[in-house]
Amino acid sequence: MDVLTDDHEREQVVRKWWSENWLSLTVGVAIALSAMVGYKYYNSYQTEKAQTYAYELTALKTKLALKPTEAKAEVEAFLAEHKDVYGSLLSLELAANNAVEGKYEEALKNASFAKENGGKLISPNAAIMKAHLYTQLKKFDEATAELSSVNSDAYAIEKYELEGDINLAKGDKQAALASYKKAIEECESKKIAINTLLQMKADSLRKDGDTPAFERASALAEDIATSASTFNK
Repeated sequence: MDVLTDDHEREQVVRKWWSENWLSLTVGVAIALSAMVGYKYYNSYQTEKAQTYAYELTALKTKLALKPTEAKAEVEAFLAEHKDVYGSLLSLELAANNAVEGKYEEALKNASFAKENGGKLISPNAAIMKAHLYTQLKKFDEATAELSSVNSDAYAIEKYELEGDINLAKGDKQAALASYKKAIEECESKKIAINTLLQMKADSLRKDGDTPAFERASALAEDIATSASTFNK
């Protein structure tokens, strides 16, 4: 193995690797997070009926993971009965599984169900998943349209980052970098840690004179830690 002798050489290797792998890696992580975030929301429904539905949902998710063929009929029946948050959570899980298998069109159908029936809790998350899937399919206009449907400021970081991904996939590196910078600025404004993938994407495109994203992330982490320490006193 060749030894990388200086920072410039290491940076060039990282940039080359990232240019070849960014899309599949980003989409995979984003879709997994979409399913996880959606699952988190249903825990807030603690009424007796909600707990029953949540138990059914959990059982179906387990069966779907262990015996997907046998679970198909039960899943379809559950979705037919639950055009609501519970059905939407299950459809997000199905979409994530479809994407892992490379069945992106099927994933889009399931994500669409979640968007249409998930209400304010689930629909924005489902729209972001759809935008990622369209990006994977290189349907950039559709991806942009889905992204524009997400209006909550709570998703501003995800929107700007995905906007950057779409621009990068289209070959517009300058626009991609601008979007990644906006995502980083949102993180700094809201004191939310800058995720490693966002750092890598921004740094792979940064221009001479730009502060590296990893340095901004480190400074932000220190700021967050200081704020937390002050709050706990």
